[in-house]
Amino acid sequence: MIQLYLLSIAFMVLSSLILLPESWKRQLSFLILFRSRLSEDGRVRRAYFLTGFAIGLANLFLPMPPGPMMAGDLIPSVTILFLAFLIFFVYSDKRDEAYFESLRAGRLERIGKASLAIALIHFLVPSLVLL
Repeated sequence: MIQLYLLSIAFMVLSSLILLPESWKRQLSFLILFRSRLSEDGRVRRAYFLTGFAIGLANLFLPMPPGPMMAGDLIPSVTILFLAFLIFFVYSDKRDEAYFESLRAGRLERIGKASLAIALIHFLVPSLVLL
């Protein structure tokens, strides 16, 4: 299912760019606006989470054709699910800016870079079984 493949890559890239620091996003100002919408509006945050959850589960159960069922796209599926949960909880209303900045110092940047690398590998070599 090629549409799901493109959606999964787009979701991973967008989520990775949201997690990267501001210096990476200066050229992409819509990401700063989208991140502020995620932190301010609960409906946008829930919609983003549900979209990521649905894409992750669909990617898990319907992998690209050369991959086996439930194992073909395991790493991209787990990455999508993890990014959906991470963004949902990091940008929740209960978190203040100090908590977010303490996480951003290193962990979120490394997670963003790793998920961007997974998206790049998944895009460049779609027939590779990422298990």
